[in-house]
Amino acid sequence: MSAPLRRVRDPQPVGRGWEIALIAITVVLSVVAGGALVGVGLAAAIWGDGWVWPATAGDIPPAVAGLVEGHPGAAYPETQVARMAGPTPTYVVVITCEAVLIVAGALLVSAVVGRSRAARNGMATRRQAEQALGVSGLRAARQVIRPDLHHR
Repeated sequence: MSAPLRRVRDPQPVGRGWEIALIAITVVLSVVAGGALVGVGLAAAIWGDGWVWPATAGDIPPAVAGLVEGHPGAAYPETQVARMAGPTPTYVVVITCEAVLIVAGALLVSAVVGRSRAARNGMATRRQAEQALGVSGLRAARQVIRPDLHHR
């Protein structure tokens, strides 16, 4: 008869640090690329002849690369290239979309950090200490709270 299987606990169950960083970088790059494509589509919808979007998922990386290289119509079908706005309004809308995404991302990060436990460390205010201990508790603990003022 064999011994029971031993369970080994992973001290870091979330994963390795590089995995989280890789996921974060992938998400950020995907959102930036998506924002650029939405900007091209909005520019075409506002100043062109209608909404444009890459025909297939395989056309998305070349479309983003063409946008970065200065060719906003790269990897789009000819029918959609004819409906696109000029380069100036396209890049203005793309930059605006990216700015909106940056602000939204900063607000999201700020909200997450504000809600995290690490953001709530530090000294309690007078009011918080009074609510937690009460007046009698504060008087009893005054030598611990401010030993420089209350000598024995």
